[in-house]
Amino acid sequence: MTLEEMFRRIVRAHLGIILVCVLLPVAAAIALQSSKPATSLASIRLQVVSGAPRSATEAEGISSRVLALATTPGLLDASLKKAGVQRELADFAATHVAAQRLGESSIVELSVTDHDPVAAGRIVAALAERVTLFMNSGDRAAFNAAITKLDKQVDDATAHRNKLTQQLAGIADINARGNIQTQIQSADQLLSQLTTQRASLTTADATRDIVVPVGDKPDVSQVRSSMLPQAALALLLGLILGLTAAAVLETIRPRVASVRALAHLLEAPVLGKSSEELTSLRNTMALAARRQGVDAVVLMGADDSDADTVSHLLFALASFSSAPHRAKSTTPGGAEDVTESSLLGLDSPFADVRFTGLSAVTPQDEMTAGVVVVSGGSLLLRRLDDLDDILKAVRWPVLGIVSGPAKRRFGRLL
Repeated sequence: MTLEEMFRRIVRAHLGIILVCVLLPVAAAIALQSSKPATSLASIRLQVVSGAPRSATEAEGISSRVLALATTPGLLDASLKKAGVQRELADFAATHVAAQRLGESSIVELSVTDHDPVAAGRIVAALAERVTLFMNSGDRAAFNAAITKLDKQVDDATAHRNKLTQQLAGIADINARGNIQTQIQSADQLLSQLTTQRASLTTADATRDIVVPVGDKPDVSQVRSSMLPQAALALLLGLILGLTAAAVLETIRPRVASVRALAHLLEAPVLGKSSEELTSLRNTMALAARRQGVDAVVLMGADDSDADTVSHLLFALASFSSAPHRAKSTTPGGAEDVTESSLLGLDSPFADVRFTGLSAVTPQDEMTAGVVVVSGGSLLLRRLDDLDDILKAVRWPVLGIVSGPAKRRFGRLL
């Protein structure tokens, strides 16, 4: 099977089904996008760490942390209340809040979409403030607890050392003084360690990264409509669905793709088209009949839809044959006058060939008849089997194929 035949059998023969499968999803996608209100995008950028991330994975982790905090129900609900708007919390967090890293930098863009541009700006500003506050002070409770604990330990160690120092002043025994001095040295070492730990915590807190917004106001813009990509996706989906349905139908109900394919199956030539000049078509059929030794040409439709074309041809040929004859005459100048019969070809050697339908075949025509098949170019193979049964029954030679006008039924060529 050639590509052209596949195109005719699958695409052209089932064009209506393919168009329906394509247009319905496209129309649904366009209607769905048209019914949605215009969406505004408000975004604000946050610098999460002061230095650049060491890898794309670390940068992705930073943006994921911002997104996780921004979609936390508690923070999001507080931000919505501060912005003075009411939204369905779970849906808003899932579909209207996003955080995107900018390359491998430490900048994360926090964005919010909403049908109200003013509300979108207020929401993203409040949300960025909540996220910044939490990231900057969310772990302060643990830090404050550690500092408080170290302060208490330092105070206890200092009090213990001072007590030992007072005891040393009232002891005259050398051995006892040595023991006290040893305890004082241990207390000094412990106090030094505690002081060092506290200084380390204070230094780490002073040098830790602080999340800061980049810019004072959020950037609010109109979201570009997704109608075109959605329609293109629906078009592709519908085309695949339509071609699949056409291929399944063609597998269940195979067809002859064209007049040429029908001529190949019947092993007969294509004699012409029903729309061409009648004189030329009649002479071609008559010449083919004479080559086969046939006096009566029987026109048969390949399909039920070709019956009108057969009737039209038989009526035209009957009118053609019944046209008035005028004898040839010679003009006074000696030139031969062209009669109507010569113009119509009635005085040709093939003028005695008779054209008829299957139902009008006479016993005299039966022994010298031949068949010309009329087809619109596409028919079911089971119709061809019916035609082949008739041809085998009458045992008349197939003189050729005449191409009739294509019939359209719901986009299908029959």
